[in-house]
Amino acid sequence: MISTKLPFAAHALVETAAALSFIFRPEKQLPACTPAAKLILRQYGGLLLATNLVCIVILAQPSLGDNTIRLLAAALGSYHLWPCYRAYIRIAYQVDAQEQTQPALGGPSVHLVVHLLCLAMFVRTVLS
Repeated sequence: MISTKLPFAAHALVETAAALSFIFRPEKQLPACTPAAKLILRQYGGLLLATNLVCIVILAQPSLGDNTIRLLAAALGSYHLWPCYRAYIRIAYQVDAQEQTQPALGGPSVHLVVHLLCLAMFVRTVLS
Protein backbone atom coordinates (compact mmCIF):
# COMPACT_ATOMS: atom_id res chain seq x y z
CA MET A 1 0.00 0.00 0.00
CA ILE A 2 2.89 2.38 0.69
CA SER A 3 4.13 2.15 -2.91
CA THR A 4 0.65 3.05 -4.19
CA LYS A 5 0.77 6.25 -2.14
CA LEU A 6 4.27 7.24 -3.31
CA PRO A 7 3.03 9.24 -6.33
CA PHE A 8 0.85 11.32 -4.01
CA ALA A 9 3.90 12.25 -1.94
CA ALA A 10 5.90 13.03 -5.09
CA HIS A 11 3.07 15.16 -6.46
CA ALA A 12 2.84 17.13 -3.21
CA LEU A 13 6.59 17.79 -3.22
CA VAL A 14 6.80 18.76 -6.88
CA GLU A 15 3.69 20.89 -6.93
CA THR A 16 4.48 22.75 -3.71
CA ALA A 17 7.50 24.36 -5.36
CA ALA A 18 5.47 25.12 -8.48
CA ALA A 19 2.53 26.51 -6.51
CA LEU A 20 4.76 28.83 -4.51
CA SER A 21 6.41 30.02 -7.71
CA PHE A 22 3.05 30.74 -9.36
CA ILE A 23 1.76 32.53 -6.26
CA PHE A 24 4.80 34.58 -5.22
CA ARG A 25 6.70 35.01 -8.50
CA PRO A 26 4.21 34.74 -11.36
CA GLU A 27 6.47 36.82 -13.60
CA LYS A 28 8.99 33.93 -13.57
CA GLN A 29 6.32 31.74 -15.16
CA LEU A 30 5.14 34.36 -17.64
CA PRO A 31 7.60 37.22 -18.14
CA ALA A 32 6.10 40.66 -18.74
CA CYS A 33 2.66 39.46 -17.68
CA THR A 34 -0.14 41.90 -17.01
CA PRO A 35 -1.68 42.38 -13.56
CA ALA A 36 -4.68 40.32 -14.74
CA ALA A 37 -2.38 37.49 -15.86
CA LYS A 38 -0.65 37.58 -12.47
CA LEU A 39 -4.03 37.07 -10.79
CA ILE A 40 -4.74 34.04 -12.98
CA LEU A 41 -1.27 32.59 -12.32
CA ARG A 42 -1.73 33.08 -8.57
CA GLN A 43 -5.13 31.40 -8.79
CA TYR A 44 -3.46 28.48 -10.59
CA GLY A 45 -0.90 28.30 -7.76
CA GLY A 46 -3.76 28.09 -5.29
CA LEU A 47 -5.30 25.28 -7.31
CA LEU A 48 -2.00 23.39 -7.17
CA LEU A 49 -1.93 23.83 -3.40
CA ALA A 50 -5.46 22.41 -3.26
CA THR A 51 -4.29 19.28 -5.11
CA ASN A 52 -1.54 19.00 -2.52
CA LEU A 53 -4.11 19.07 0.25
CA VAL A 54 -5.88 16.16 -1.45
CA CYS A 55 -2.55 14.31 -1.52
CA ILE A 56 -1.96 15.01 2.17
CA VAL A 57 -5.41 13.64 3.01
CA ILE A 58 -4.65 10.50 1.01
CA LEU A 59 -1.26 10.09 2.68
CA ALA A 60 -2.72 10.65 6.16
CA GLN A 61 -5.43 8.01 5.83
CA PRO A 62 -4.26 4.66 7.20
CA SER A 63 -6.32 2.81 4.64
CA LEU A 64 -8.34 3.77 1.65
CA GLY A 65 -9.94 1.33 -0.72
CA ASP A 66 -7.78 0.27 -3.65
CA ASN A 67 -10.40 1.55 -6.09
CA THR A 68 -10.45 4.94 -4.39
CA ILE A 69 -6.66 5.20 -4.56
CA ARG A 70 -6.67 4.17 -8.23
CA LEU A 71 -9.36 6.71 -9.12
CA LEU A 72 -7.58 9.52 -7.29
CA ALA A 73 -4.30 8.47 -8.94
CA ALA A 74 -6.00 8.64 -12.35
CA ALA A 75 -7.39 12.08 -11.58
CA LEU A 76 -4.15 13.58 -10.29
CA GLY A 77 -2.05 11.69 -12.85
CA SER A 78 -4.06 13.12 -15.73
CA TYR A 79 -3.04 16.59 -14.59
CA HIS A 80 0.62 15.78 -15.30
CA LEU A 81 -0.11 15.38 -19.01
CA TRP A 82 -0.52 19.16 -19.28
CA PRO A 83 2.83 20.22 -17.79
CA CYS A 84 4.45 17.54 -19.99
CA TYR A 85 2.73 19.06 -23.02
CA ARG A 86 3.77 22.57 -22.01
CA ALA A 87 7.39 21.51 -21.46
CA TYR A 88 7.50 19.64 -24.77
CA ILE A 89 6.16 22.65 -26.69
CA ARG A 90 8.64 24.94 -24.93
CA ILE A 91 11.50 22.61 -25.94
CA ALA A 92 10.35 21.73 -29.47
CA TYR A 93 9.49 25.29 -30.51
CA GLN A 94 12.09 27.05 -28.35
CA VAL A 95 9.35 29.14 -26.80
CA ASP A 96 11.70 30.53 -24.15
CA ALA A 97 14.56 31.24 -26.57
CA GLN A 98 13.89 35.00 -26.63
CA GLU A 99 13.76 35.32 -22.84
CA GLN A 100 16.84 36.69 -21.13
CA THR A 101 15.80 35.47 -17.68
CA GLN A 102 16.76 32.29 -15.88
CA PRO A 103 14.09 29.63 -16.43
CA ALA A 104 11.80 28.94 -13.47
CA LEU A 105 12.45 25.77 -11.47
CA GLY A 106 15.01 24.29 -13.85
CA GLY A 107 13.38 25.05 -17.16
CA PRO A 108 11.37 22.94 -19.59
CA SER A 109 13.71 19.93 -19.79
CA VAL A 110 13.61 19.46 -16.02
CA HIS A 111 9.83 20.01 -16.03
CA LEU A 112 9.35 17.37 -18.71
CA VAL A 113 11.38 14.74 -16.85
CA VAL A 114 9.82 15.46 -13.46
CA HIS A 115 6.24 15.43 -14.76
CA LEU A 116 6.83 12.30 -16.84
CA LEU A 117 8.09 10.57 -13.68
CA CYS A 118 5.04 11.72 -11.70
CA LEU A 119 2.75 10.60 -14.52
CA ALA A 120 4.47 7.20 -14.69
CA MET A 121 4.12 6.69 -10.93
CA PHE A 122 0.42 7.54 -11.05
CA VAL A 123 -0.12 5.24 -14.05
CA ARG A 124 1.62 2.43 -12.14
CA THR A 125 -0.73 3.01 -9.19
CA VAL A 126 -3.77 3.04 -11.49
CA LEU A 127 -2.71 -0.27 -13.03
CA SER A 128 -1.71 -1.96 -9.78
